Amino acid sequence: MMIEEHDLKLIPYGVSDFDILRQSNCYYVDKTRYIAAIEKKGRYLFLIRPRRFGKSLFLGIMDAYYDIHYKDRFDYFFMGTDIHRNPTREKNSYLVFKLNFSAVSPHISGIEETFLDYIKESAYGFVQKYQKLLDIDLKTAKEELFSKKNASEVMVTLLRYCKIQDQKIYVIIDEYDNFANTILSESGEREFEKITHGEGFFRAFFNVLKAGTTDTEAPISRLFMTGVSPITLDDVTSGFNIAEQISLDSDLNEIMGFTRPEVETMIEYYRQTGKIRHSTPELLEMMSQWYNHYRFSLHASSEVFNTVHVLYFLKEYMKDSLVPDTLIDYNARIDYMKLRHLIVIDQKGAIRTNGNFSILRQIIADGFTHSSLIKSFPIDELTKPNHFVSLLYYFGLLTITGIDEEKKAVLKIPNEAVKRLYYDYIKETYEETGLFTIDLSKYEAMMKEMAFHGQWEPLIEYLAQQVDKSMGIRDLITGERAIQAFLNVYLGLSALYIVYSEKELEKGYADLVLEPFLAQYPQLKYSYLIEIKYIKPQGKKKTLPPGNIKKIREEAEDQLKRYSPDEKFQKAIGQTTLKKIILIFSGTRLVYHGEI
Repeated sequence: MMIEEHDLKLIPYGVSDFDILRQSNCYYVDKTRYIAAIEKKGRYLFLIRPRRFGKSLFLGIMDAYYDIHYKDRFDYFFMGTDIHRNPTREKNSYLVFKLNFSAVSPHISGIEETFLDYIKESAYGFVQKYQKLLDIDLKTAKEELFSKKNASEVMVTLLRYCKIQDQKIYVIIDEYDNFANTILSESGEREFEKITHGEGFFRAFFNVLKAGTTDTEAPISRLFMTGVSPITLDDVTSGFNIAEQISLDSDLNEIMGFTRPEVETMIEYYRQTGKIRHSTPELLEMMSQWYNHYRFSLHASSEVFNTVHVLYFLKEYMKDSLVPDTLIDYNARIDYMKLRHLIVIDQKGAIRTNGNFSILRQIIADGFTHSSLIKSFPIDELTKPNHFVSLLYYFGLLTITGIDEEKKAVLKIPNEAVKRLYYDYIKETYEETGLFTIDLSKYEAMMKEMAFHGQWEPLIEYLAQQVDKSMGIRDLITGERAIQAFLNVYLGLSALYIVYSEKELEKGYADLVLEPFLAQYPQLKYSYLIEIKYIKPQGKKKTLPPGNIKKIREEAEDQLKRYSPDEKFQKAIGQTTLKKIILIFSGTRLVYHGEI
């Protein structure tokens, strides 16, 4: 059965306003069952999820559900949803004060004034909305609110209005850490600490929120905040230490993001337009490879897809019934590239890496890491390994895949989209710090020869030469795993291949696999298995005993012969010709390369 174009539900890519989503007849994945679950968690809650996972839309749903102003629109907002069938006693019973700190300009020169202006406007909008319930003269309220010299005073005044009339507030804060994190990334730790420590205005604001929840007849009855990291909250913790962190709760694992059945249902819905040419299993497999595998609890069994990436993919696919040319949403890439400050330090014009960079390289090499997940920590503890790894997890750059014998989380790179972001981090850090640069036009030409004509030697030799002649890289390359990580990054820069490190194949793990991305480039001719061997440098000797290389080469040949018949791998490479490559390094020097 075909759906007429004018009856088709719109793909809600970029829609974070629940009212607009309902007005515009957008496709909606119902998450309202989690409203009741959140109510039972406590009154003052804090939830972390990665960027572009649907946090703003969910908070819009909570706003529409709890706001007494929308009492007569309950059916309009929620007809057909779980919460409409099973409402809680608290529906439409609060004055909702909703803030979104992404609206605050992060320019450090005027940040306090900008924040003050935003809080004033938000407070006055609140008063206008609830004028009758607050029994207040708008002109008087506006004069008083706009006369205040700082945001905390505005908040004190607003809470007083509510307390006088015995009105209960639900405070909802979206992206609580947005502008503070931008300050951290663009202006550094000192400027960040000015607003979050001591008498900083951001810390003072949270002091007032805390007072609004704890004094006699406290007007703030409930509070719910979301963000992407625990750092800011910890740095204002003495000003606001009442919020319970619920980010790791297993029953909230699927509160944001799409489950596999939800994505499958969405694909089948849009198939009715006749615009989807691939089979549902084919699209599911591709989208899963690029956008799936997030788990947000140590004890959750299910995985979720990144919300915005799924919507982006479908929106682009539906234009021409083709797989999008670019599978990573540009806006998401820009968001994540702002995190460069986590691994690069700029001091007096000298850019250098910090200890976190080696952790990134290790994750690329191994594909996983083990760590305790720290719920919160101050900015000055960022470079502690467990803290940095925890931050990667909260940002969505790592995900939970299991628990080890020490009850630590086993964390891995969730999908291909995130892996490409790692490649960008490593590549740009090498270039910024002067450790390693390549000619991208030359690289692309050689990669094309490798993919379409099987000429792999020029690119491999070029990369090896660049490594060997770069003196700074010698301190970073310490063995086979580091070389493997390096090649993983640079071979992975091309969109033509999906590159795997330590991919499980028949009876073992292949060092590097270049699997052709046939769904997007069906004309590719060659695929690759690469086995890397490493020999410790022999002092100042330029040559190695032939016997050593022969023995190592034979070992690599045996491994490649075992790996290549893997049934799933053979299906993935289709009709392409498989090249089985051996690379032997001594230190940073490539001493042998050949194929079998």
